[in-house]
Amino acid sequence: MNSTLISMNDVSTEPTKDELIRERLLSIAMQEFMQFGFSRISMDDLAERVGMSKKTLYKYFQSKEVLVREVIELRKIRIGELMKFIETKVPKHAFGEKIIQVSQKVAEILSEIQPHVLHDLKRSFPVIFEEYESFRKANITKGFTAALNEGRASGVFRDDLPIEIAVHVHLTLISTMLHPEYLSGQQYSPLQVFQMILKCTLEGLCTSKGRSIVESSLFTKL
Repeated sequence: MNSTLISMNDVSTEPTKDELIRERLLSIAMQEFMQFGFSRISMDDLAERVGMSKKTLYKYFQSKEVLVREVIELRKIRIGELMKFIETKVPKHAFGEKIIQVSQKVAEILSEIQPHVLHDLKRSFPVIFEEYESFRKANITKGFTAALNEGRASGVFRDDLPIEIAVHVHLTLISTMLHPEYLSGQQYSPLQVFQMILKCTLEGLCTSKGRSIVESSLFTKL
C-alpha cells in the first residue's frame, strides 16, 4: 500500500510539451485577437506568427472557432478570478471597500478588451459573443448586487430604490464612459471619470448616514 501511495505522489504534475505549446499558442492568439480583432487574424497568420505549419496548428485547434472559443474562455476565467478576489479578500461588511473593489475590477475588465474587438467578435462569432456577454454581465451584476445589499442592510443605502435598477444604471455608466472612445476626447483621466461615476451613482443611493460615510471615507480611498 505504501509503495502505491509513493508512486501516486511521485506522479509529475509538470505540463507536457504539447500542453506548453498549446498554452503558448493561446497566449499569442489572445494578443493578436485583442490587438487586431478576430476576423483580421486568420489561422495562416497565426501559424506564421508562431513559426509552425498550419497543419500543425490544426493539430492543437481543430478550427478557428475552437481557438476563438478557448481564448474567450480565458477571458471568462479572468473575470471569475477578479470577482472571486472581491468575495474572498474584502471583509463581508466592508460595503464601502467592496463597492470600490467591484467598480475597479469592472473598469479593469472593460478596459482589457477594446470596443472594436468586441464588435468584431459579435459580428464574426455571435454565439460566442452572447455567451461571453451573458457571463460577464452575470458576474458583474452579482458583485454589485451583493455590495449594495450589504450597504442597504447597514443603513447606508436607501431601501426605496430597486437594487436591480441601481445596478443597471451603474454598469451602464461604467461600460459607456470608461471605453477608450469616450475617454480619448475628455480632459479627465480614467480615474477621475471613475470617481465621478461613483459619486453620481452612490450619492443618489445613500441615506443621510451613508452620504457622510461616502464623503468622508469612500472617495478618499480612490
